[in-house]
Amino acid sequence: MDVDARMQLFDLKTTYQFQTIPGIDRYNMPLYDIQTQPGAQSIAWYPVYQGFMNPVRINGIMIPFHTQTSKFYSIWPEYIQQQFQVGTGDGSAGPYNFNLPYFPAVPGHVDLTGIISYANEFGSYQDPIFITDNQIENNDNFIQTVPTTSAFPGVYFIATNDNGKNITVTDSGQFLESATGGDLYGLLMTQGNAPNGNLPIGNGYGRSVAITGATQAAQCVLTTTAQFPDDVTVYISGVNGMTELNGNSYVVVSSTATTMTIDVDSTGFTPYINGGQVKSYYNLVNYNTGVVQDIFFPSPIPSGTPIQAQCYYYNPGMPRAVLYYNNTLTFRSPPNTQYLVEIECYLTPAAFLNSSNAIPFGYMAEYIARGAARKILSDTGDVEQFNFYEPLFREQETLVWKRSQRQWTSTRTETIYSNNGFNANNNQSYTGV
Repeated sequence: MDVDARMQLFDLKTTYQFQTIPGIDRYNMPLYDIQTQPGAQSIAWYPVYQGFMNPVRINGIMIPFHTQTSKFYSIWPEYIQQQFQVGTGDGSAGPYNFNLPYFPAVPGHVDLTGIISYANEFGSYQDPIFITDNQIENNDNFIQTVPTTSAFPGVYFIATNDNGKNITVTDSGQFLESATGGDLYGLLMTQGNAPNGNLPIGNGYGRSVAITGATQAAQCVLTTTAQFPDDVTVYISGVNGMTELNGNSYVVVSSTATTMTIDVDSTGFTPYINGGQVKSYYNLVNYNTGVVQDIFFPSPIPSGTPIQAQCYYYNPGMPRAVLYYNNTLTFRSPPNTQYLVEIECYLTPAAFLNSSNAIPFGYMAEYIARGAARKILSDTGDVEQFNFYEPLFREQETLVWKRSQRQWTSTRTETIYSNNGFNANNNQSYTGV
């Protein structure tokens, strides 16, 4: 049984710490991995913390903490940039290559319910969701796993077909894990109806082909088992001998049935021995550079039809405010590098009792034991035993309350003059009065 909701014990108070990811502005409350009870029966995912509260520190600097969206977004509005034409249809579904008019762009987000759905499907908890090459090449259903009500896009591409119907592609709040020059790449998707109507783009998100040869030339020529179209960006790894190619991206200048010429002078490189893979990714948006690579729409776009782009934009930097809403922390501005976030919070009782910290607190254990017995007796209708144990339960509850009250009475109450050390009018910290 969980601890009564009326209890606010200082034993549960702690600090949650994490490092921001450059470019990602929203972070969900963390969850515990699936726990098991005797008999190996799984217990559902549950939050590590009950909630967050002041103070919030970014690299040791206190910032304003908001819980009301109206107040937060009145200061930091999510302004959608005016629609901007990034291309025109050519009668096909793709591929198209664009550049966002504003970047870095604020990426999409998957909320806590979506994270739980993904974790239940793939058996591993991760937040944000980064998709691996294996998942991409195996065409795993990672996009469909997240409910439509849990995916919040940040980038939109819109066009119309001959009948005037909108054709829309958005980012999914899921990201590419593979190293592609250190940039943040979002996987695009086709929006659908609830509950799990979102779909991956039809031709997937990329593939890899084997390298069997590489020339030392002004423009390196790769011999491969398959080809990629001209002007596609590719990534090379695993080459033996000509290791200078590994870990880099190149543009395909031209290709034949068995070769690809890439834009690098390999004259002075080490001779090729064997091995290697060349990879290409499709249907991605690079939030850092604004480049949209080889996007495919769900249906053909008529020739000459404008293709519009929409996105949220904030110049990244050190976050100056945070909103806690729907179990999600939203930072403004989005972080431009790793920052240490420290937030005061309370552990959930289940998380607290799952740790070794709970062992010394005998009064807590007895309080929970009495409460569990009380619950069982009330459920089974054993009124006589319930009435016998009820005074014992109340006695233990009073002891726990008294301990918490002693902690609270030593805490200074904020006044209208101290204002918690923050002046909301000019968004600046000060020492109070």
